[in-house]
Amino acid sequence: MNALDPRDPRQKQQLKASITDAIASEVGGSDRIDIAARVEDLYERLLHDAVVFTLIPSLTAGMVRRDVMARQPRRFT
Repeated sequence: MNALDPRDPRQKQQLKASITDAIASEVGGSDRIDIAARVEDLYERLLHDAVVFTLIPSLTAGMVRRDVMARQPRRFT
């Protein structure tokens, strides 16, 4: 495994935590536990079916962020 391998167990945990932190800070009022669970599930599903592994962190972040934002009440300023 290389230095940026999303399959490396230690790096997986760091990447998942980083994705969770980023989404939680971007989407105010979001449920951090829900985000972490979604990140865990999606990351592992993508990893299981992947042929190209380098895109898994960014795919996970984008898909979970979209879902979390869609579930937040709309705020009009």
